[in-house]
Amino acid sequence: MNKFNTADLCDDYELVVAKPIFKSFGSHTHCYGRIKTVEAIEDNSYVKKLLQEDGSGCVMVVDGKGSEKCALVGDNLAALGAENNWSGIIVNGCIRDSLEINNIGISIKAINLVPNKSEKKDVGKYNLDLNFAGVTFKENQFIYSDPDGIVISSTEIILK
Repeated sequence: MNKFNTADLCDDYELVVAKPIFKSFGSHTHCYGRIKTVEAIEDNSYVKKLLQEDGSGCVMVVDGKGSEKCALVGDNLAALGAENNWSGIIVNGCIRDSLEINNIGISIKAINLVPNKSEKKDVGKYNLDLNFAGVTFKENQFIYSDPDGIVISSTEIILK
């Protein structure tokens, strides 16, 4: 993966910056790529379906509406994402199995942790504009995330 830091990207480009509300998980500190959006409110069925696809060059953005009732990603889904080449997952909600996830080769940002699993009722939506952290995440825009934060660009930034 090309190395970058969001501070330098903000210095060089006009970017949208997400509010710093996320905690970092996974063994990768950086992720970037084309945004793929999922709305998943207390049901991670659609998250799992999308993670089963090839995620090369993509970052999944999941809007769980900030719910703390259950986790939308655990170690099994994180491993599935890493297996299928997803660069990262940004979750407006909770995850679980954080110690295990920290050993998986993926970058995950989430609001918090909770041990409860989600419902499995096959409910969710894809390809929506998602609004949280003070920004709008749009399908096929580009996202760059590192320990300093998350930035969004309407066009791809070529990393050296």
